[in-house]
Amino acid sequence: MNIFILEDQFIQQRIMEKMVRKSCEELGICCSNLIITSKPDLLLFESKACANNLYFLDIEISGCQMKGLEVAQEIRKYDMYGHIVFVTTHDHLSPLTFQYKVAALDFIIKDATQDEMEKKVREVLAVAHQRKPVLDVNDWFILDNKFTKFQISFSSIYYFETTGVPHKIRLVSENRTLEFYGDLKDIEAKDPRLFRCHRAFIVNLMKVESIDKSKKEIIFQTNQNSGEARRIIPVSRQLLKHLLDKMGDRSLLNRPVYE
Repeated sequence: MNIFILEDQFIQQRIMEKMVRKSCEELGICCSNLIITSKPDLLLFESKACANNLYFLDIEISGCQMKGLEVAQEIRKYDMYGHIVFVTTHDHLSPLTFQYKVAALDFIIKDATQDEMEKKVREVLAVAHQRKPVLDVNDWFILDNKFTKFQISFSSIYYFETTGVPHKIRLVSENRTLEFYGDLKDIEAKDPRLFRCHRAFIVNLMKVESIDKSKKEIIFQTNQNSGEARRIIPVSRQLLKHLLDKMGDRSLLNRPVYE
């Protein structure tokens, strides 16, 4: 389990860290990563490398009373099933968490006694661990090289592309865009559902909706109800036939292929 704590007071950081580590030990929970920070941007950056995390978010950060709620909204864009717990001295803000629609797991008051806080933390960890999803290894793309480490649901990936910066790659998915250092040929080799359709692009064949042969373009499945813009990338003339063959291999011939 990956656990993130957003707290801008040093003493409170140490208190939360001690409680979390103690509860994990008592419950026999393996904490893969425990990241504690006062910087919302750092938490968001670090947490995008994984999913289904547990977050303890102070609502007020650096004088901004609603910052933790705003951070929670950003988290929900890429970690839909992560567990969010708000920690604050302002118990009157509890009803606001529902207005932000982030599906908070719990609400911990800092002014509670140490025993009460420890009980809350222990309960939260137990619930998060119990609800931990059983991952289908075939539905996860995992990259671990000397530059970066992250995992993302394979079914959410549209494509990978070069960025113009040497060895820097951009991953475009349903929920987020992620840039990292690596090599396209290494990425393509990781899964047979990935295909190098262009010198600058690798496509996830399972997300292809159609192919425009005349324009040499790949059109992706998108959720029209979400307002997401239609995504299109090029396919090189030399690789077009190979792409069509691959789509047949992946049993995607029921999808329209435009002439």
